[in-house]
Amino acid sequence: MDSFSKETHRYAFAMVKAARTMPVDMAEKLHHIKQLRFNVQLKELRKRINRRIT
Repeated sequence: MDSFSKETHRYAFAMVKAARTMPVDMAEKLHHIKQLRFNVQLKELRKRINRRIT
């Protein structure tokens, strides 16, 4: 799973893999998926802040 270059791809495939064995709401609470989602959200927030500054 680490072979994906984009954080969004890592998050999406981790969710798909986890959702095969459990409900999606439970899968979203797993620590590694929370961390991937946080990284994606942080990256998007930084983009948005940088657009407002320039």
